[in-house]
Amino acid sequence: MPSPLYLPRVWMGSQISPRFLPSEITPLSAHIKLTENCQAKCISCNYWQSRWQDGIDTDRAIELINEIDAAGIRSLRLTGGEPLLRKDLFHVLATANTSRFKRIILQTNGLAIKKLHKEINASPITHIAVSIDGLKETNDLIRGIRGYFNLGMEGLKLLRDKKLAISVTLNRMSAAELDELADQAHAVGAKLEFNILSQSLFFLKDANLDSMWPESGDVDSISGFLRRRRPGYEVDYITRYYNREQLDEPPCVLGFLQVFVLSNGDVLTGCYPLEPVGNILRDKLATILASDAYARQAQAMIRRECPGCTCGVESSLAMKHGVASAFFELSRLQRTTNGNKRPTTPVAPHAKYVPDDTDATGDSLVEIHPSATRAEDRRNAASG
Repeated sequence: MPSPLYLPRVWMGSQISPRFLPSEITPLSAHIKLTENCQAKCISCNYWQSRWQDGIDTDRAIELINEIDAAGIRSLRLTGGEPLLRKDLFHVLATANTSRFKRIILQTNGLAIKKLHKEINASPITHIAVSIDGLKETNDLIRGIRGYFNLGMEGLKLLRDKKLAISVTLNRMSAAELDELADQAHAVGAKLEFNILSQSLFFLKDANLDSMWPESGDVDSISGFLRRRRPGYEVDYITRYYNREQLDEPPCVLGFLQVFVLSNGDVLTGCYPLEPVGNILRDKLATILASDAYARQAQAMIRRECPGCTCGVESSLAMKHGVASAFFELSRLQRTTNGNKRPTTPVAPHAKYVPDDTDATGDSLVEIHPSATRAEDRRNAASG
């Protein structure tokens, strides 16, 4: 486990002087992709157009989760691709050492939840985040599957004793639907999370982002919706980003907060555009985390020596705007304590309402869409 001084040192090292950065990097969260395959047909990416070869077999997947646990990382996110396409997923989770994780998050398109809800309910998974980008017609158009929205929502209703979320990518097509989507999320006991469209996704060769990129009026709608839910500095950044204005980019702290493992075994310092710093098919995760390559790249991210992206920008913004972030959290805590932070629609009896929040693990409300540039070649190689 990181020491109590770990995050303060990350803050001082990113905002005051690099000499304050922790000498040992202990990420708070691990994101692993056991598969890159996906059965959705989203207009915003080309994942589904390739058949990917999964490089991490069952035994190595179990070992990897055990290594993440041994490293003191207490938040595990299963992502992809579509993680539920791994037929051995629940065997892996049942066999690995998962008892010390505070959060095991399943990031899913939701298409298989209804079919696999019993397995999910019996698993150690604690959080399920379903990617839904608008109300029924809009979402199904974006996601390329008729009936996608209904499948996802029906699946959520079947889950028990899990914390639920709907992850929406803020876009032009559903900008006017956000309030109603939030109501529908709350109606099934879920919170609403927000992703930002990326201009540098490695799988954007034929993606139709122009139809999704918000115009001025859409940006106003998005900003108005977010301003009631997120700190002002974060909303200002998103507004300027979508308006394609000059951005004052914060030092990127993701190298100290998150570690990513891709389905071919590559290890990334919490950011998709950067080159891998190791591979778990060759080395143990602990060896990679302690390597000079990992430290150098994490430190370079602080200096913004990178291609540039919006990955996890909310964490870096919170570090930059520490005082404003603290006041936002205190005001939200006060609202919750006073009983004002409640959904306006009835909560489904199968799930408890979870207030919108950003936790201390690096997994936060605004889950920024993965992006990559130079990483494209290695992904294509992984597809075999």
